[in-house]
Amino acid sequence: MDSRLPEEAARSVESYLRVADRLLPGAVTACAIGGSIALGAYRPGRSDIDVIAVLSDEWKVHRSLMARLRLLHLAQVPRLTVRATRGMGFSACCNTVFVWQSEITRAVTEIHPVASHVGEVFDSQGAFDVNPVIWKELVDGGISVRGGPVSDWNLDSEPGELRNWVARNIREYWAPLAESARRGRRTLSAGAVEWCLLGPARMHHTLLTGEIISKEDAGRHALEAFPDHSAIVEVALARLRGDPLPTTPPRDQWRALTASAMRSIIADSPANDLI
Repeated sequence: MDSRLPEEAARSVESYLRVADRLLPGAVTACAIGGSIALGAYRPGRSDIDVIAVLSDEWKVHRSLMARLRLLHLAQVPRLTVRATRGMGFSACCNTVFVWQSEITRAVTEIHPVASHVGEVFDSQGAFDVNPVIWKELVDGGISVRGGPVSDWNLDSEPGELRNWVARNIREYWAPLAESARRGRRTLSAGAVEWCLLGPARMHHTLLTGEIISKEDAGRHALEAFPDHSAIVEVALARLRGDPLPTTPPRDQWRALTASAMRSIIADSPANDLI
């Protein structure tokens, strides 16, 4: 296993691939790690592991393929349950997208993912994480654990499409979510604050610079670029880091402050100038 992989992540990936090889013999021909690990932002005990698994085309004729992929997903549950009971949360979970070997060198927006699983959700129809952002993470810092260096995979992250893809993501996902946050009545959880603020902040930075950054860096970017919203951004960063949550602002203000910060970040993003 690559020495750049954090020890906790390496153990999880090794366990995951052992089960994969047992359930789908010879199917996983290549495998790489992206996400927070590729960005150098992995947090033991808190971060998940983003996996890209390349499947042999010989498995296209196996009628049991999807059932076996579902079993691979479920195989993580016992280990994660033990971790949770020990107060470690459901971290070190392998969130995986599966791509056919014959498609891995295609432009990323032209790839048809086989399936994916994230947390408790298994998707037999595709994978959101097959997109220009994730592929750029892989090209820039992905760590191969099977199938040779990522640089030899000939990935096409479509650099010219990156900003357009991010702009659409802001318009189609983050802007409606900001409106939903504004209209909601229940107090937001700290996890929801983290998700709602650090995601748009990452997208904002990418639109400005063309670079992909971690959630931690996105929080720092938001503090610098949107100082009027620093109080609620500090809540998001505390949740991300596992630090004690700030006593101010009070929880009953989190929703309004989060929605306001989201609107500011989105409005300042040059999304409307792109297709």
